[in-house]
Amino acid sequence: MGHRIDVGDVIDMLEESQMMRRPVEVELSDGRRFEDRVQEIVKWQGQDHVVFKDHELTPLHAISNVRRGRPPEMTYAGKRGISA
Repeated sequence: MGHRIDVGDVIDMLEESQMMRRPVEVELSDGRRFEDRVQEIVKWQGQDHVVFKDHELTPLHAISNVRRGRPPEMTYAGKRGISA
């Protein structure tokens, strides 16, 4: 039996994304999916909305699922002054 996601779980994941500056994978109730980082959670017109870095302002009630996104790959690519 799987864990059913509730509003508290969604808010916790979104707040973690905001604090840790890590991406989350978001699924909206209309079926769209995307990966982004949360900038903040705001109250607008009496409802909670999520401000994402690269996506539009999204009402919290439109999010049907959220999970941790792919962590950034840690590499030395782009570092200067390191010789092989």
